Amino acid sequence: MLDLLKKTYLVGLGFASLTREKVDEVVDELVKKGEVAEKDRKQVFEDLMARARDEQQKFSQSVKETVQKVMREVGGPSRQAFEDLVKRVDDLEGHSHSSEDSESENDSSSKNS
Repeated sequence: MLDLLKKTYLVGLGFASLTREKVDEVVDELVKKGEVAEKDRKQVFEDLMARARDEQQKFSQSVKETVQKVMREVGGPSRQAFEDLVKRVDDLEGHSHSSEDSESENDSSSKNS
């Protein structure tokens, strides 16, 4: 599941850089064809990039909702539940290490006697 999330994130980053290049190419082509005036190039580019960002945000939200749905369906823990479990494990490990330390101290003091 984590691998899928990483790949989705990387795809999103790829879309961002690819989109910028493609938008620039499209605007160049529109200017060459005379469909956009050179003086309007910057504004057209910014408008198309804004639309691309909106689409990217919609895509990201859709992926997030899908992942959350899948996690609910497979019975995965919520973020809060996961964080609570991590804290409990950390607490137990800390307690366990304290017990081990005191046991080793008791062992060495009984050997010295």
